[in-house]
Amino acid sequence: MSPTQMELGNYQKGSDEQPASKAVSIKQFLSEVRTEFLKISWPSREQTTREFLAVILLVFIITGIIFLIDKMLGFVLAMFTGKGF
Repeated sequence: MSPTQMELGNYQKGSDEQPASKAVSIKQFLSEVRTEFLKISWPSREQTTREFLAVILLVFIITGIIFLIDKMLGFVLAMFTGKGF
């Protein structure tokens, strides 16, 4: 129920129920899917390749950073427990 229904006095108890959805034929559904599918703007092959390579590069960089942090924390922990070097 929206506030405007109450303001306008159109609110009736029990009107919060959703209206029954109308049946749609499979042919109509597929036609609408095709129409929406044609609206999609697909990226070019070059853009897809550039973005793929950027993601792979970032994965390697982040993996390296996490590896270095892990090694540094392991070294610090080893110093405190006396098991280092």
